[in-house]
Amino acid sequence: MKRAFALALLAGALIVPAPAWAVEGADATEVTVSGDASYASGCKTVDVARAGWDIFHLDVVYKFHQRKSWCWNYPRITWRYVSVYVTDVDPNMEYRGVVHAAGNYYTWCCSNRYSGHYSMRQGKFENCILWFPCTRTEYPWVKIWVRANGTWKADTGL
Repeated sequence: MKRAFALALLAGALIVPAPAWAVEGADATEVTVSGDASYASGCKTVDVARAGWDIFHLDVVYKFHQRKSWCWNYPRITWRYVSVYVTDVDPNMEYRGVVHAAGNYYTWCCSNRYSGHYSMRQGKFENCILWFPCTRTEYPWVKIWVRANGTWKADTGL
């Protein structure tokens, strides 16, 4: 019996592979990367999106994106730009804008306080149908950490 259970767990693990990107959020549906690979200097752009689903989890009702571009000359980030946009917004969902934004440099390596940069953006969506009061409010967020060698990491949530 224990052997059958262990084989069933192993088969389940083989059927459902882990995501291949560097994003930890379960519903991060899109990750786009452009720019140089990880080198001593260069520029890169990452775009990470958090998807919102209908109550039956069948259709995407919005995607909340954070796009981050940065340049580096190891071990220092020399330029960065962060923006937010939304796509695939259902007609019954209202985007209310960014409700929280944060960002700061951090020491990733080499005792250089500009060797890493963190940014977080959080939006607000409401499900409003005609003249009825809004029935659902969601606050998706996207966090992105970038480093002065071109590597990055992201996380998303609600």
